[in-house]
Amino acid sequence: MTQTLSTPLNQSERLHVLDLIRGIAVLGILMMNIQAFAMPFVTYMNPTVYGDLTGINYWSWYFSHLIFDQKFMSIFSMLFGMGVLIFAERADAREGHSGKRHYIRMMWLLVFGLIHAYLIWWGDILVAYAISGSLAYLFRDAKVKTWLWTALGLIVLISLVQWSQGFAFPHMTEEQIAKDILPMWQPDQSLLDAELKAYLGSWTEAFNYRVGQTATLQLYMIFYVPKILALNLIGMAMLKSGFVKGAWSKSQYLLMGLVLITTGMMLTAIGAGNNMAAGFHYTYSMAFGIQYNYWGSAFTAVGYISLLMLLANNIQTSVIKRSFARVGQMAFTNYIAQSLLCTFIIYGHGFGLYGQLERYQQVLFTIAVWLVLIVFSNVWMSRFRFGPLEWLWRSLTYGKLQSIQQKRTQNEA
Repeated sequence: MTQTLSTPLNQSERLHVLDLIRGIAVLGILMMNIQAFAMPFVTYMNPTVYGDLTGINYWSWYFSHLIFDQKFMSIFSMLFGMGVLIFAERADAREGHSGKRHYIRMMWLLVFGLIHAYLIWWGDILVAYAISGSLAYLFRDAKVKTWLWTALGLIVLISLVQWSQGFAFPHMTEEQIAKDILPMWQPDQSLLDAELKAYLGSWTEAFNYRVGQTATLQLYMIFYVPKILALNLIGMAMLKSGFVKGAWSKSQYLLMGLVLITTGMMLTAIGAGNNMAAGFHYTYSMAFGIQYNYWGSAFTAVGYISLLMLLANNIQTSVIKRSFARVGQMAFTNYIAQSLLCTFIIYGHGFGLYGQLERYQQVLFTIAVWLVLIVFSNVWMSRFRFGPLEWLWRSLTYGKLQSIQQKRTQNEA
């Protein structure tokens, strides 16, 4: 079927385009996460803390920050909100009420997230999604305007909380700064050395360090779950309003995409320049400098989705589009696979590259992982209905093993 994007996509086409966007998003997330896989975690927020930041390494960081930082996580969060709504609608149709099934689903996502965070990698996002998804479900019957205004309110709220830190710093004692601020933004060499030693050691040494690190970071969910919930609600609004159903014209998607991406990237670029000028000092960057990409990433993410909607036609017959859509069909598996691949290759129980990869090498490493995941996804999805973790999650949600084999056509029978 030829799709002009001036008429709504049917259900099958809509799901294919969501798979395509999800596939690109889950791959894009790794371009920023690789910094947290390969170097001490604080470098994700403050790149001046560790490693060379000149020449090709500076431009590698700048490219990643401008194009990827928070943008693809935002897209993935919007898609997760769409998924909550789609699941609820289907469960309502099958069982009359979706609440029980949804919360069983979120409970298992929480379990997966905790396993991922404590046993594999501290930077897990699934726990936050389980929490935000449980809250987003409560809004499922609200109007689009309610979703959007609530989302805006949550985003503004967290922005103001972050902003207010800048006015609090001058009133904090040196002891408070040393205890509560510097370890999360400008740790001393002893803290960096402890992290390097742990992740270059055995799996047990990494685990012992990760438990404390993960528990500490999860306490800060209060600052990022509200934004994730806001993005979930924006995704629900995109689905309900017809935005991701192809109801707009190509020119409308193109115009909106270009305007939002330009606006978002200008904000991110200004913020990067200001933060570099301030030396990423906590008194500016942790409160004020962070605002530019906080807002810019949201604009850019919606802009990316707008442009990706232009690819909504012929997904199943286009080799490239179908390849990325298959990555999206098993996004959960690919997200965990990224962590398994990266930690095995980079950590001490693998090849021991932690703290040694330059930023430009991290970009090349990420592209290599992308290729592995694209090939893996296409081989797997050509044979099975679900990714392995998608199948397990689905089976646990419904309390019985689901069929994973592809349905054979009459000619194959």
